[in-house]
Amino acid sequence: MAGDVREFPGLEVFERRPQRFILEDFDVLEPGVALERVKGLWPRSGLCFVGGPSMSGKSFWTLDALARICRGEPVLGRRSVQAGCLYIAAEGAAGVRKRIKALRAKTGPLGGAFQFIGQAPNLRDADDLAELRDVIEQSKAELQAAGHDLGIVCLDTLSASIPGADENSAADMSPVLHALQGLAAELGLLVLVIAHTGKDETRGLRGWSGLLANADGVIMLEAPDGETRTGSVLKVKDGLSGDRFAFVLERVVLGLDEDGDEISTCIIHETDAPEARRPGRRPSKAGGTGDLILSAFGRVLEDKPRPVKAPGAPPGQSGVSVHDLRQTAFLIGVGGPPPDAPSDASEDERGRLERKWSDQRRKDFQRGLAHLLEDKTLRQEGDLIWLVKSKARATP
Repeated sequence: MAGDVREFPGLEVFERRPQRFILEDFDVLEPGVALERVKGLWPRSGLCFVGGPSMSGKSFWTLDALARICRGEPVLGRRSVQAGCLYIAAEGAAGVRKRIKALRAKTGPLGGAFQFIGQAPNLRDADDLAELRDVIEQSKAELQAAGHDLGIVCLDTLSASIPGADENSAADMSPVLHALQGLAAELGLLVLVIAHTGKDETRGLRGWSGLLANADGVIMLEAPDGETRTGSVLKVKDGLSGDRFAFVLERVVLGLDEDGDEISTCIIHETDAPEARRPGRRPSKAGGTGDLILSAFGRVLEDKPRPVKAPGAPPGQSGVSVHDLRQTAFLIGVGGPPPDAPSDASEDERGRLERKWSDQRRKDFQRGLAHLLEDKTLRQEGDLIWLVKSKARATP
């Protein structure tokens, strides 16, 4: 019959594809329910990162956090919704196996809620991605058979899963980002990625700035200060950042090898964070913005360093210009994304909304920068800013 979709090759898909786009009215629109895996930290579905330099304890901390979620226990004092986890040890699988054995001695069995893969996927290879998706589906089915819902897939580490990629290249890393976001959205789970910092730890996650800008959450750990490892909640999408936490690594002996030497690893023991914020106060927006500005500072310092010749500055000191710092801070998320104007908004209304957003993010930048200058993390002379102390500060 005339007009039958069978007359138009390729259009037959519209006969069976369910409607995905839903019309809603501005006058009655209500906020949706934000489903979270860990309240105020990680969503049920999305892409989050745990970053840090070598020896910061990021995989030890992450394994402990995942075991807590398998038991439905709080993470960093935040309520979690119990779920099963799949851990992909793309780097140092033998060491991770030892850590899991030690963690099991601490927590007891998890009743089939935690699964492990010891091979590295190649996120740049379509066939590997397809096989990884199938294995995740298999894990999901096996966990359900044991009475658990798969909630988190953890990838340890990003660099080991992208062989040959230029981590600073948007052309190389954007497809990887989209692949991870696609897995999270399609399978309805949280993809948690463990990542390294670069040569300059103040720059945050190593590589392309789009990772931080598009992440739903970022936790950053710092280089160890003696026995204590310290971290901070750098980013929570639509939430408050700035909380700090600390832990020490406790040595655990698992047995003896064939030569009679001890086989050992570590588990974490939480402790008070240095310079912890005063109890009863929420982390300030300026403190969270300050963390993003520090990450932006590290990036600009590597790309566009400026010599600092100012009273009190050490010889050979390098810094960055306020302009470059501001632009990079905006790029990685200070001030949030631009507002969505109603579809029927006039050009004047759209312009007004954009100006308001532009003014607000400049104010957010200035408040965050003032916070860093006040606690003497950064120093400014004229148009130049430089780092005074590299340790992350507490948010008051």
